[in-house]
Amino acid sequence: MDDTAAALTPTAGDLRAGFEAFIAASRRLEQSYAELRARAAAVDAQLQATNRRLQQALAERDAIFQALPLGVVARRADGSVVFTNDEAARLCANGRERGVDLLAHGPGEVGVGDGGVRVRCADLPDGELVLLEDRSRVLELEREVHRLDRLAGLSELALGIAHEVKNPLNGALGFAELLLRSADSDVVRHHAGRVRAGLRQVDDIVGSLLAFARPELREARPAAVAAVVADAAAASGLPAARVALTGDGGLLVEGSALLRVLTVLFANAVEAGGAAVALAVHARMAGARVELVVADDGPGVPAELGARVLEPFVTTKARGTGLGLPLAARVLSFLGGDLVLLNPGEAGARFRVRLPALAAAAPSAVETAP
Repeated sequence: MDDTAAALTPTAGDLRAGFEAFIAASRRLEQSYAELRARAAAVDAQLQATNRRLQQALAERDAIFQALPLGVVARRADGSVVFTNDEAARLCANGRERGVDLLAHGPGEVGVGDGGVRVRCADLPDGELVLLEDRSRVLELEREVHRLDRLAGLSELALGIAHEVKNPLNGALGFAELLLRSADSDVVRHHAGRVRAGLRQVDDIVGSLLAFARPELREARPAAVAAVVADAAAASGLPAARVALTGDGGLLVEGSALLRVLTVLFANAVEAGGAAVALAVHARMAGARVELVVADDGPGVPAELGARVLEPFVTTKARGTGLGLPLAARVLSFLGGDLVLLNPGEAGARFRVRLPALAAAAPSAVETAP
C-alpha cells in the first residue's frame, strides 16, 4: 500500500468519531421527531376542539332557524338549495299543492289559496337567502276585524230599527187582538187573524234583531251535550231516530247557548233537506273546549254563499231573515266559542261548533242571547 492509500484509509479513531457523530445526529433527529409529534398532537387537539365548536355553532344555527316563525331557504347562485328549515318546507309544500312555486317568485306578496306569503331575499356571497313569512293568520285577522266592524255597524242599525218598529208594532198587535175579539163577521175575524199572524211574524223578526244587537247576561246552565241535542231535535220537529249522536255525549256545556245554536242548524237542515233529512252530531273535547261537528244529508250550502253564510241578512230562503246563523255565531262568540261551515259547495252541510267545557260546579254568569 502506498502512502496515498494509507492516508485515505480511516483509522479506528476516525470510525469511532464517525459513529459517535451519527449517534448524536440520530438522537437529535429522534428528539426533533418527538417534538414534531407533540406539536402535531397539539395542533390536532386544537383542530378537534375547533371542529366541535363549529359543529355546535352549526347545530345552534340550525336550531335557531328551525325555531323561527319564518321560512328560511339558502340557495347557491345556480339555484341549488343548500338549506331549508321546517317552516319553509311547509310553506313551499302548501304552495305546490295550490300550483304556486314560492321560490320562483321575487320579493313581494304571493297569494296562496285564501292566505298569502311574503317573500324577501338577501344576498349571500355565493347565492341568496330567501325568507318566507306566512301571512295567512294576519289576513284572517284582518278579515275578522273587518267582519266585526261590519257587525258592530249592523248591530247599531238593527237596534235602532227594532226600537223604532217595536212600539207601533205592539200597538198594531193590540188593535188586531181587539178586532179579532169584537168582530161579528167571520170575514172580519178571518182577516183580523191574518193581520195578527203577520204582525207576530214581524214581532219575531224584531226580536231576532234585538237579540242580535243586544245579547243579555244570563246564568250559565250546565247541560250534557246529549240532552241538548235531544231538546234541539224536538224543538226542530225532528224525530230522535233522525239525529245520530256519536262521541262523548256526557260533556257539559252552557245548555241554553248550545240549544239555540243546534236548533238553528237542525231547523235549517229540515228546511233545506225536507222532513226526511238525517243528521249526525259528533262530540269531543278539543283542548279546553267542546267541539261538535253537525252534518246533514241535505243539499248543502252553495259555494258562493260559503264565505258569507254567517253574515246577517244572507239567506237563500224566500221568506228568511238571514239572522239565524249569525245570531248563533254571535252567541258562541260571547262564550269564547265559534261556528264554522266546513264544506261550502258540497252536498250535506257540515258545521263545526266550539264552546267552552263546563264543570258540574256552581254556574257562572255568561253572555248569551235571550
